[in-house]
Amino acid sequence: MLRTLTATIGAIGLLVSSQAFAHAALKVSAPASGATVAAPHDLSLTFSEKVRLTAVRLTAGGKDVSGVQVDRGAQAAPTFTVPLPHLAPAKYEVRWSVLGDDGHPVNGTFTFTVSTAAS
Repeated sequence: MLRTLTATIGAIGLLVSSQAFAHAALKVSAPASGATVAAPHDLSLTFSEKVRLTAVRLTAGGKDVSGVQVDRGAQAAPTFTVPLPHLAPAKYEVRWSVLGDDGHPVNGTFTFTVSTAAS
């Protein structure tokens, strides 16, 4: 009986602590990961909590796309919109970096394709 109670309390402690230490995650992006779209005018990133967007790097064919800038002085928020330069048809990779409310850096990557005949 005591072992069961101890195991139950330990399991509850792990669940609570893992939720307390959960880090920010990208919930939604526009364009969406893996999507094929007409050339977007901006990139929208929505996170699971307020974060500070520290970097967005856009590449196509392994080369950086110039003109993508992030306001590093912006207040923490759950959603950011980053203006994009004109994008030619290609597969693009987005690399983003944020700082969560806990100060923990979080990074991620996703791709989307710009097509002249987007579906």
